[in-house]
Amino acid sequence: MILAHPQLETVLELSGQKVMTLVVENQKFFREFLQDIQSQMDGYAGKTALSEQNKLLDWSKCAELIDHFLSMSLNRKSLLTKISAAMEGQAVSEEFYGRTTQLLSQVERYLDDLAFSMDCDVTCGECTVSGLLKAAGISLREDYTDPLEQILDYMELVRCYEREKLFIFVNLRSYFPDEAVSCFLHSAVAHGFTLLLVDSQEHARLPEEHRLVIDKDLCEI
Repeated sequence: MILAHPQLETVLELSGQKVMTLVVENQKFFREFLQDIQSQMDGYAGKTALSEQNKLLDWSKCAELIDHFLSMSLNRKSLLTKISAAMEGQAVSEEFYGRTTQLLSQVERYLDDLAFSMDCDVTCGECTVSGLLKAAGISLREDYTDPLEQILDYMELVRCYEREKLFIFVNLRSYFPDEAVSCFLHSAVAHGFTLLLVDSQEHARLPEEHRLVIDKDLCEI
């Protein structure tokens, strides 16, 4: 992937082979750069271009901006929707089809009997796998002791059930010690994830990263 911005002379090359770090010391540009990306993820026009093989990419489909490390959750609605759809597909596969039809029939019979026992005329709609999954309220287990391990699992889930994406981490280095971040980046590169770290100040350079610094005067270092 390639990321370009009108105020950046350097074009950022993003891949799963090395982690790109963009340090922006100018507060105004730091805010505007991230606001522009978030705005495009929300469906609006913007300045920052993301492309691959000379084709512009849709930010809302091909990237995620993560800046909430204190309340990180796997249970994002769109991801759960994709997992539910995958479970529905599995329910009618050769392995589960017989059990699925038997269970739905049993539930429908139970509901019919329950309705018949009432003192009013009750009817029930058709029982579906989708309805059962919605009623069950599926969610992803989140008993992690290491937040960075949770983030790695989240990226793997997104890759598996959605698509390959660019993951943009805002001030990740401010939340975790250098050694932990280095291990995290090493694992991310080993799995081929595409990452961009956007930091508001410089930290010790790690072996897994390339770095571009935008100083307070908007000069590139």
